[in-house]
Amino acid sequence: MALGRAHGAALRPLNSVAHIVAGSRAYYMEGLNWLITPLAIAVHLASILAWGALFSLFARGVRRSRLYPAALAFAALTWVIDYWVVPSRLRPGFESGLSGMEIAMVYLVLGVSLAWGLARERDSSTH
Repeated sequence: MALGRAHGAALRPLNSVAHIVAGSRAYYMEGLNWLITPLAIAVHLASILAWGALFSLFARGVRRSRLYPAALAFAALTWVIDYWVVPSRLRPGFESGLSGMEIAMVYLVLGVSLAWGLARERDSSTH
């Protein structure tokens, strides 16, 4: 949302992901929309949960000291899948409101979040 706000449309990057279920009009929703925004949040949550589950399987044998590099590599892989493997209908749609560098930041945050979440889960399961 902060990146969208920098472009004058705080919710546009968030809303754009709803194109997967609501069609192309989601790309143009710059503010809160009572249909598009909840759909976008649901798509984001489903995506994050799916990538998180896959990462936890992928990183099962990864030592804690290598968790962040592994998560960053995994996030790079998700970018490749999102933008080069899946059909355009299933792509996130961030490109409608964010620059390439800003999209890279989104995937960087994904990688750091995956590592941080898995590290916390591992810490809580050892106590």
